[in-house]
Amino acid sequence: MSKTIQHSLILGFALFALYFGAGNLIFPPSIGISSGTGWIPALTGFVITDIAFLLLAVIAILNAGGRFEELTRPISPWFYKVFHLLLMVGIGVFVTIPRMSATTHELGIQPLFPGVPSAVTIIAFFAVTFYFALDQSNVIDRIGKILTPLLIVILLIIVGKGIFSPMGIPVDTEVSAAFSTAFISAYQTGDIVTGIFCAPIFLAAILSYGYKGKSARKMAITGTLIAGAGLLIVYGDLLYIGATSSSIFPQGLSNTALVSALVDRLLGGTGAIALSIAIALACLTSAIGVVAVIADFLRGLFNDKIDYRAWLTIICLTGIGVGMLGVERIVNYTMPIFQALYPVAIVLVVLGVFRKFVPSPGSYRGAILLTFIVSLSETLVSLGFNLGFISALPLSANGFAWLVPAIIGFIAGTILYWAMYKNTSREMTSAIQSDVDKLS
Repeated sequence: MSKTIQHSLILGFALFALYFGAGNLIFPPSIGISSGTGWIPALTGFVITDIAFLLLAVIAILNAGGRFEELTRPISPWFYKVFHLLLMVGIGVFVTIPRMSATTHELGIQPLFPGVPSAVTIIAFFAVTFYFALDQSNVIDRIGKILTPLLIVILLIIVGKGIFSPMGIPVDTEVSAAFSTAFISAYQTGDIVTGIFCAPIFLAAILSYGYKGKSARKMAITGTLIAGAGLLIVYGDLLYIGATSSSIFPQGLSNTALVSALVDRLLGGTGAIALSIAIALACLTSAIGVVAVIADFLRGLFNDKIDYRAWLTIICLTGIGVGMLGVERIVNYTMPIFQALYPVAIVLVVLGVFRKFVPSPGSYRGAILLTFIVSLSETLVSLGFNLGFISALPLSANGFAWLVPAIIGFIAGTILYWAMYKNTSREMTSAIQSDVDKLS
């Protein structure tokens, strides 16, 4: 095997493992059982939110020279720090990372060892995470070579059994708007955020292999396609397995209870062991990457006053505390956070992908501003506040009230920036001409 192919596989597998965490395992079956016969549109919505946008996040960061700071530069210098901090602390530290540890206990350890306290599992989880994330330069290499191959083999066993020996047939669950419901539910995976977080270390790993310029870009695209193909296979199978169980299991099962029941029915006692290993590997690989990126960001944000190792310690200790709340409690309090921030991340990624064609910084500012206003308003409505104008917006019934305002903001921002720039240019031209007249 040539080094190029070998590197492509290592990078692709590592990226797959970084993205495939707790949410990616527990949400597809839940969406599948609730959608029933509507599993195909549900899968389409889930794939767009999860796979398409997280891979586009890598391309957007690549277009920005491998730096999230550069991606946000057209908006404002302060936006990078504020938005990145919100994503990393609000979603990363208090949602994604602790949810992985809690999922590891509830799905990976508790079914096999019911007497083990959650504190023991969660502390051990973060001890391993700390060890792997400690050597920041080798995070991708360690994940791609050591952890991912085991994860892929176990996942293929589980999903293969579910596809070739389905437990039932999908039934009509009378769900409405399966596509949009799955699209919004997939916010909970947090993968576009993970994409923004992990793309820089993924691209740094490519450079460490000696690839530069066009070869580095080709390697990045190849790696993302490998990861995307793997995610599509696993997500599609897990969602379909959930749909085939819609005639067997009752609606309303918790996410973790459903996954346990599915694997137990498919593989019996052996399945419980396989699931335990898969859960631990999936959650660990994602946690390692996210923890490393957040620790490095916070180190830079505070100008090295607190070093990388200290931030790792702080993040892991916080994860231990929040993780002990349990998966369902974490899921219940996190949806408003995703509703407020996820649409902004989506718009930012789309702008980054088409960076060369965006007319001006005003285009960025207008699109991001209106998206954030509307997504924050939608969040307040979901919390019980009465904001009547939201229901009047196009696509609000499907959860996409922010989409049209984002387009309007893009157009209005472009025009306003052009008008301001044009006036500034005229003033400068007039002043220069006046100076020339005086000299003559």
